[in-house]
Amino acid sequence: MSEVLFDSSETKNILMSANTFHTLKKNLYNNIGSYKTKGFLFRLGKEFGMDSAKRQLQHQNQKNSIGKRHSRVGHVKDVIFKGEIVRHPNGKIECINTRGQWVESIEAELHLKNFGVADECVCHMLCGFASGALTYEFGESLIAIEHKCTAKGDPCCEFELRLEKDWLEEKQELIHLYQNDNILSELEMTYDALLHHKQILEKIAAFQSQLTQKVTEKQSLDEITQAAFEILNIPILIKDIHDNSLSQIGFTDEQQLVIKKDKATLSYIDDNHNVSHYEGSGYLKLTAPVIIDKKNYATCSFYYFDKEKIDDNDYLFLERIATVASLCILYEEAQFEEQQRMRSSLLERLIHNQNIKDIESYYKFLPFKFQPPFFTGVISVQKVKKNNDIIDIHDQLIQLSKLAKESDMPCIFAIIGEDIALLNSQNRDKEKWKEQIIKIFRKMEKRNSNYKYTLGLSGIFSNFNDFERSLKEARTAKNYPNQKLLTDYEDLGILGDIVKNLSMDQLQEMAKKTLKNLYDFNEPRKKELLYTLYVYLLNSQRLKETMDELTLSIGGIQYRIKQIEEQLEISLKNASTAAYILLVIQALILADKLSFEEFSRS
Repeated sequence: MSEVLFDSSETKNILMSANTFHTLKKNLYNNIGSYKTKGFLFRLGKEFGMDSAKRQLQHQNQKNSIGKRHSRVGHVKDVIFKGEIVRHPNGKIECINTRGQWVESIEAELHLKNFGVADECVCHMLCGFASGALTYEFGESLIAIEHKCTAKGDPCCEFELRLEKDWLEEKQELIHLYQNDNILSELEMTYDALLHHKQILEKIAAFQSQLTQKVTEKQSLDEITQAAFEILNIPILIKDIHDNSLSQIGFTDEQQLVIKKDKATLSYIDDNHNVSHYEGSGYLKLTAPVIIDKKNYATCSFYYFDKEKIDDNDYLFLERIATVASLCILYEEAQFEEQQRMRSSLLERLIHNQNIKDIESYYKFLPFKFQPPFFTGVISVQKVKKNNDIIDIHDQLIQLSKLAKESDMPCIFAIIGEDIALLNSQNRDKEKWKEQIIKIFRKMEKRNSNYKYTLGLSGIFSNFNDFERSLKEARTAKNYPNQKLLTDYEDLGILGDIVKNLSMDQLQEMAKKTLKNLYDFNEPRKKELLYTLYVYLLNSQRLKETMDELTLSIGGIQYRIKQIEEQLEISLKNASTAAYILLVIQALILADKLSFEEFSRS
């Protein structure tokens, strides 16, 4: 049986001042957290305890005084210990009711002074010292655990001593924390973490520097993503908000098919790092927004295939690519808009008939050969549903210009009033061109869901002296109320020629003679009758179709027709008279002198 005596008769020797210990503990709290600090202080105390026991046993003082050792290092004033630690003849160690108290624990005193009342026991270094000293002496792991502490308001600091294996069922987590590592490993781990963090920061700084350098060298977005991929070896895809690819690199053909067939779904949004995590079938995606003028312009994504994990630091590199991409896109946007302004100025000269003879000097600003045959277009942008938002015609022009560029269409655009004018050159196959432009406007409708577009095209011409005529033809075609996206002036036949060849005065005089009292478009009742007449004639005077379109009864239609015939002093049963009246109404609409927009159903 081994007997443990405690003696506090010798003077204490303090290894570090109270302030030094407080500074150590405070810095540990700030750098590794309160939880790891408990383990660190326990292992620190354990090292002290083992070293103290080792020196004591080297002096062959078998009846050593553990209390003397403990109080000498300045941790406590005294130790009160009860119970026995027994070494049986077979070498087995047994703890019998081994409990004790620490008198005036400096750990508890400093915690109360500097941190206030604790919500748990705080004498971790004392526990470590006792555990280390007794473990060294008895050759088996003994652990002291405090269950009362003056720092949390208890009357004394009280501990219990057991073999480590006897604690496991009750205090497994705490034992694991205490025994997890030694002090040196804890410091090495912290150093390694700091070193890794430093290396990551250096890599990020070098990474951003290289990408920024490429922006200053006015390299393209593709060249920037190429440089990023060479450093990171992670597939990269940048898309605009319309899901169009702006740049991509690092994908195999098979991987491209996978991401095209299987759209990734959002797993979660990391607001702290401004990234989103997606998961697809066989791949992961990490996405960051590309912000321009405080708006989401595009997204930049990393892709991970074959069960590859997302590194915790990848968001830092993705964030840098997104930032540099925004700078590159902003530069490319500014460059594109400057080119567009130069192209628009060419068309504006034609519209305003300014220095047409010198217009060839502007051809150098065009990325395609600008040569006849030509035709002109006028585009109207209207809202599907009325709201207070203003239609940004300039933005619409830029969108159209980009889509035309992507389709290699030799067009230039300019704003003309509230519409957009276009001039197309090298017109070899107008029908094929129509198919292309309709596809472009379908994309525009998809992007701008509340807008509807109407395009009127002129006839073909070869000399800019005919531009004014072509513009009038395009406007006339645009105004034709056939509810189609595209109307070609050449399809209007005689109706187009009437509008083009008659002056406005002549057209209005003809309309007054034909429509008589109904030629008062500001009088709601008369305009309603005129609209009824227009629909009735468009439907070839068929009552059922007219009734369905106007949502009126047959009797209501017949009553209105009778009123109209009385007003016009004619009979609509006369086919030539009816055809002539329809021609006059359509001519007024094409000349933009009459509109039935208020009657159209959305």
